[in-house]
Amino acid sequence: MSPQLRLRFAPGADGRTRLTQRLATYPYAITAPHARTGALARLTLQSISGGIHGGETLAQHITLAPGARAHLLQPAATAVRRQGDAAPARQSIRLEIGADASLIYETRPLIMLPGAALIQAWDITLAQGAKLLLADGFLTHNPQGGAADWQLTTSLRARSAEGRLLAAEHMAPRASPLACAKLWGFGIDLSGLKLPPGAGRSTLAHGAGHVIALAGAPAGPLCAALEVLVGQVTAELRAF
Repeated sequence: MSPQLRLRFAPGADGRTRLTQRLATYPYAITAPHARTGALARLTLQSISGGIHGGETLAQHITLAPGARAHLLQPAATAVRRQGDAAPARQSIRLEIGADASLIYETRPLIMLPGAALIQAWDITLAQGAKLLLADGFLTHNPQGGAADWQLTTSLRARSAEGRLLAAEHMAPRASPLACAKLWGFGIDLSGLKLPPGAGRSTLAHGAGHVIALAGAPAGPLCAALEVLVGQVTAELRAF
């Protein structure tokens, strides 16, 4: 199956990153990229479907050519919705980051609604000198109040261009009352960040970078803390 979203960024002769390949079909909608500072191209990624629905299969493929600099921003959280007796929704995100390229992929935590089921996979390849700041997470919400029954299976696998495994994670929470989020910094030093309560930091193998995990309830303070951390790192990366 071809991905509904395929983007490729590459640096131009003037050093600014440009969107050289763009395919966005339902449910994705993207803005035209614009450079705010230096070589960085910033692009807003939106969904026009009202969330992820049962039985859907969604795929993204994002490529950065060597030396490219890009920031993908998801302005709102994505709701994962029940669709009767449909099979679990599936979402795969493939990121290929070339040598000395840098990507900020800033997602909002998934909103798991009652009865929702999602299988999600991140597939990441990083060439020599590549940098990736990735924010991801989930929270629970029941519009009628009380606990929400849902299922989420999410995995991440990151490798070097030579095939060396840099990080692997598999989670299968079931109707957790906690909001959880991860901030991955591949090729990025996150050791100097001041962590909020309920957060922990780990060093990735082979000097690949760091990951920060956050968990807590209610979800509002956690999402705010994640946004602060992302903002601190992003402010430094925008200067490249």
